[in-house]
Amino acid sequence: MKKNLLSLSMLAIALITSSCSNDIDDGQTLAAGSSGQAITFKPWANKQLRSATQAKDVTDFAVLATDTTRSTGVGVLIDGALVTGSNASGWTYSPPAFWPETATVNFFAYSPTAAPGVTGGAIALVGQDDANPNEPTIEYEMSALLSDQRDLLVARRSSTFAQDGTGGVLLNFRHALSRVLFEAKSESGMQFIVSSIKLKNVKNKATLDLNAVPKDTEAFPYPTNNATIDTVGYQVHWEPDVASTVVDLEANLTNTTVAGDGQWHYVVADDDALYVIPQENLASDLAKATPVDIGDPDPSSRFYIEITYREDGAGGVNKTYAVPVPAIVGDAYASSIAFEMERQYTFQFELFGKKPIEFKSVKVSAYNEATPQEEPLHLYWAGSNIYWDGAKLTFADSDDKSKEQYMGVFFKWGSLVGISPTEGAWSGITYYPTNPGVDDGWTTDPTKYMTYANIPYAVGSAAPYNRDHAYLTDITNNATTGADTIKALKGDICVYLTKVGAAPKGKRWRMPTSKEFDATEEFYTKSGGFARITTQNATGTTPIPSGWRRNNLNTPYFPASAARGYFVGTMGAYWSSSAADAYQGYDFYFTSTAVHTEWVGSGSRTQGFTVRCVAE
Repeated sequence: MKKNLLSLSMLAIALITSSCSNDIDDGQTLAAGSSGQAITFKPWANKQLRSATQAKDVTDFAVLATDTTRSTGVGVLIDGALVTGSNASGWTYSPPAFWPETATVNFFAYSPTAAPGVTGGAIALVGQDDANPNEPTIEYEMSALLSDQRDLLVARRSSTFAQDGTGGVLLNFRHALSRVLFEAKSESGMQFIVSSIKLKNVKNKATLDLNAVPKDTEAFPYPTNNATIDTVGYQVHWEPDVASTVVDLEANLTNTTVAGDGQWHYVVADDDALYVIPQENLASDLAKATPVDIGDPDPSSRFYIEITYREDGAGGVNKTYAVPVPAIVGDAYASSIAFEMERQYTFQFELFGKKPIEFKSVKVSAYNEATPQEEPLHLYWAGSNIYWDGAKLTFADSDDKSKEQYMGVFFKWGSLVGISPTEGAWSGITYYPTNPGVDDGWTTDPTKYMTYANIPYAVGSAAPYNRDHAYLTDITNNATTGADTIKALKGDICVYLTKVGAAPKGKRWRMPTSKEFDATEEFYTKSGGFARITTQNATGTTPIPSGWRRNNLNTPYFPASAARGYFVGTMGAYWSSSAADAYQGYDFYFTSTAVHTEWVGSGSRTQGFTVRCVAE
């Protein structure tokens, strides 16, 4: 099959500043259906080891962008361009590409754009040209020496001009490799020097497939060939090169000391971790640690670890052992050593003077992030709560303060059905999508939900249960389960309004996480007397003069819109996208005397609370 190799060494780049990227070059002709707005970027990532202290400091990445509606052979908008800069100063690439007015664009990216030890001196991004330009892969070869390795970050996003045309495409970079650390201890009081550690018989060449593949819920916990790298629910596949041979990955140690105090000591520590292409290997059938004298102690080429060490002192003599490692992925894979994407493996050994080294355990965890965060904190609060404008549910843009006192309609947690805020007997008036996930139609029908219990909401397990996790946003962005979720009228209402064009244009809107209600400074201003307001309209446009304002970002005002069944004007309750447990959601709650940004006590998911959207 013919493919188009997008090698950075072939790019002739004439950089332009992102602040000027909206300009059309002299003689440049825009394609039919183009918006005339240049595509810009706003990348984000977790800690990137041995290339930057924090991955948000990434200085370059390569991008392939394809218009999914264009005809065969002309769908590539950005053909592997090198993008450089920072979020502070802006990102530049050339020539500029322009958003189509309505079509969805697929973005695929990787960073860094060049890495030592890779064939040809650059990581190659490959996209099928004539058959299907929306199927890119990255051909990757890992250097065997730790000092030549670098972390590999990858990102994928599908977006439209309405979502990211103004704020920039949010590329959420994730780690594509596995990390390996080593710890050792000596209980005997003897001190040792470790001079060499090698991972034996691992594959170092593979292809990373960035296609959108649904999550495999039946796969084992961290599947090598079905590893999820983004919260929107797509997966990527590492496919080892069938023609490649196994190699040894070697840590570049310089006589690391292991004290004889019975404590664990890093031999290869956090900043010197080995990187491994995610793969599944057979565990060695060695019965115990075996001295290495001549050749390979395991001619079957199964996985083991080779360690060279000696007693500290003038008479210390180097001893090299082949150490078998038991399977680490559970009973179903009893003979497997599986290295998984974004997983960290810390192998632990005990050293002795008179008997062979002993393997103790392996700790498997996520990458060692100081402050894990999958997306940046939002840049904008919406200018109002979600309300009914007579034709659809919507809300005011961040710079529009004319509707900031609007009460808003109520929602159960994770429901796409807006509930009339009118006090008194339940009227059954709701506002909901006519054909969810299909078109932008809306319906108000007082007989549809005459029974309040029939209004859908997100139920069941929603782990992880923490204030940083945007669970509702995750399930709505999910390309597979999200579609079914939306059809069931469940998900992130802000994401849904963005998708159907009912939200203010040019920003990527979503529900806030619980943490984002108190991400910066405290609420500082209380307005009004917090008196009960007995007359409200059904559309949520009643102005509420009592509430709290924040001194952060764009100083949003939160009216005391209460909750369904409570006294309007006396308190406020706002849903977050974060799950508190399987039955409750985190909410933001306040009265006339205090605000509670981490509230669960009234957070039963069947409660009717208002929603305030945020945007990056």
